[in-house]
Amino acid sequence: MTDKISLVVLFGGRSGEHEVSRTSASYIIGTLQTCDEYTIYPVGITKEGSWYYYEGSVSDLPDGSWFEKGAVAPAAIVPDTGRHYLYVERQDCIEKIPVDCVFPVLHGPNGEDGTIQGMLEMAGMPFVGCGMTSSALAMDKVFANVLFDYYDLPQTKWRSADKASWQRDRKKVLAESMEGLNYPIFVKPARGGSSLGITRITSPEEAESAFETAFKYDRKIVVEEGVVGRELEVAAIGGYETPFLSPVGEIVPDRDFYDYDSKYKESSTSELVIPAPLTPEILHEIRRVAARAYRALDCYGLCRIDFFLTNDGRVLLNEVNTIPGFVSISMYPRLLRAAGYANADVLRELIRLAFERDKT
Repeated sequence: MTDKISLVVLFGGRSGEHEVSRTSASYIIGTLQTCDEYTIYPVGITKEGSWYYYEGSVSDLPDGSWFEKGAVAPAAIVPDTGRHYLYVERQDCIEKIPVDCVFPVLHGPNGEDGTIQGMLEMAGMPFVGCGMTSSALAMDKVFANVLFDYYDLPQTKWRSADKASWQRDRKKVLAESMEGLNYPIFVKPARGGSSLGITRITSPEEAESAFETAFKYDRKIVVEEGVVGRELEVAAIGGYETPFLSPVGEIVPDRDFYDYDSKYKESSTSELVIPAPLTPEILHEIRRVAARAYRALDCYGLCRIDFFLTNDGRVLLNEVNTIPGFVSISMYPRLLRAAGYANADVLRELIRLAFERDKT
C-alpha cells in the first residue's frame, strides 16, 4: 500500500500552443519526479485530439519526439464520479490506474478555456488551477474586459468584433472596431494565448490584414489601443479570496512587443527584471488591482496577472492568464522563485490547493 499521490499530468492539446504545452509539461514533470510523494502519469493529447499515456523521457517532450521515441498507449479519463481512473489500453487488457489529482498543462483553447476543467468538475476529480467558469472568463478577452469594466478596473481602451459581422461588412466592422482608438493598435484573437495571432498596426492600411490574421485563430477578436510604457507581471498562488502575490516583475522586450518567440525561445534576449524598480505607490496600486482582478474572475490556485505602466504613471490591467507558461525562462516560476519558493515547492502548493478547493 502506497501513500503517494497518483497524479496525471495532461499536456499537448489541439490548440496553437501545443508546443508550449509540451515544454511546460517537461519542466513540471521533471521537477515533480524529484519529489518522493508523487507517482506521475504523463498523458499527451495529440493535435488531432487523441489521448496517450506516455512512459518515456521528459527530455523528448519539447521537440515532439515523445510519440515516436517513448512507449505510448491509448488512454482516457471519464467524467464519472465513481470512477477516478486513468484507463490505459494495453494489448491484452484495459489497465485501470487510480487517479488522485490531475494537473492540466494545456495552454490555450481546449485546455485553458474551461473545457477540461468542466469535465474534471463533473467527475468530482481534484485538479490544479482555476475552475471551469474562471478559466473560460479569463481566456475570453471580451468577457474578461467586460468584467473588468464592471468592476471599474483600469485597462486599455478596447473594442471587439466577430467573424460573422466581418464576413458581412468588413468596412463597417473596421470603422466601428477602431473608432476612438489611437495608434499603435493591437488586433488579437479573443481566446488566444502566447501572443499567437496578434498584430501590432500603426496605420489604417494595416488593419484588414491584421483582422484576417486574428480571425484565423478565433471567430471573436479584440482590438486594443497600444500603450507606450512598461510591461509588468505578478504571479498569484492561493485560494479564492486571499492569494499570495509575488514581487512585481518587469519585461523589457527585445522587439516591438512581447511575442511568442520572446516568451518561449531560449534565443530570446528579452530582459526580465525582478523585482521591478517601482515607487511604493505604484507597487501598492498594482497589488490592489491584481487582487481585485483575481477575485473578479473567481480565480483559484494560480494565475499570472499582466499590467502596463504608462509613461505618465497610470497602472492598466492587461490580462489574467490562468495556465501561465512553465518553461525555464517563464515569468510565473521566476516570480515565485523571487518570493522564496523553490521550483518543487510551487508545484507542491498547487497540488495541495487542488485538494482544498471544495473546503474553501
